[in-house]
Amino acid sequence: MQSASPISAFDFPNFSISASAPGSLMITGEHAVLHDRCALVGAVDQRVQVTLSPRPDDVIAIHSALGEREMPRHEIDTSKPFNFLGAIFEKHREACPSGFDLTVTADFPADVGLGSSAAVTVATLAAISTWLSGTFPNRDELLNDAVAIIRDVQGRGSGSDAAAAVYGGILLYEATPKVITRYPPSPISQFRISTFPTPPIALVYAGYKTTTPEVIRIVERQRAQSEDGYESLFNQIDANSRSASEALQSQDWTALGQALSAGQKLMEQLGVCDEPLADIVSTMNTMPNILGAKISGSGLGDCVLGIGTLSAVDWPYRAIPVRLSTEGVRLEEESP
Repeated sequence: MQSASPISAFDFPNFSISASAPGSLMITGEHAVLHDRCALVGAVDQRVQVTLSPRPDDVIAIHSALGEREMPRHEIDTSKPFNFLGAIFEKHREACPSGFDLTVTADFPADVGLGSSAAVTVATLAAISTWLSGTFPNRDELLNDAVAIIRDVQGRGSGSDAAAAVYGGILLYEATPKVITRYPPSPISQFRISTFPTPPIALVYAGYKTTTPEVIRIVERQRAQSEDGYESLFNQIDANSRSASEALQSQDWTALGQALSAGQKLMEQLGVCDEPLADIVSTMNTMPNILGAKISGSGLGDCVLGIGTLSAVDWPYRAIPVRLSTEGVRLEEESP
């Protein structure tokens, strides 16, 4: 875009902006990242796309697989399932020159986490910022805005999935928010195709999940009863994340798998590995092409991540086809 002025629906009735952001996987560092330790998080090749189309009225309308919602621009509805979008609209409603339609689509089903809330938050902020300023937003500022929205809605959150959505690649991350290390080492998200080596991964969904805020509350109650407040355990998780990052930098997938296996034992000590997750991890560890496996995410459901490829097996769980990706948030198209 050449102009730095907001583009109104009255000027371009058919104008639209599309932005997309990748989903993400937690590799190591869950829970400890909320306590000033680092986590390793990776963007994936399945994305969330939003298309913003200004309207010639003051109505904001959401269209998505989760449902439809319309609201006046000055009476924002921030209730679920669109609480993240509602928080974004509330923040920007005075700056918007009109209402708009926001259409949300995703490459992956809504019942699988993959950082979908962070991805839709980042993509929507990018689209609105581009509409209002005439330029694609600075990524560091975009991350700060996304983390603020996520924490406003959830009450707390590391922002690791937002960082993966913004920058792409695999990040060693602290909740300041701050990226310590990125793999590959320099952002190359402007390229649609990259041959930079990433480890093969296998992802298996348990068929259910406990919400992240609920799991955090469970862990925090247990932490309050620990003699040292889980400080030693969180230090071990931090060291595990750094070991996994070093294996990634050296492209040593065997060492990365070993780091995941060590990380799984730490997740078990946190008390977030229930019976189905333990069954998935155990079965994956018997497979000859899996180098290591652990829970991915807060635990008590959702997914198990493995380094390597799955063998054929008869089980009640669902494999999720996904790859790690170097691409972060991007502008897809503008019209006319």
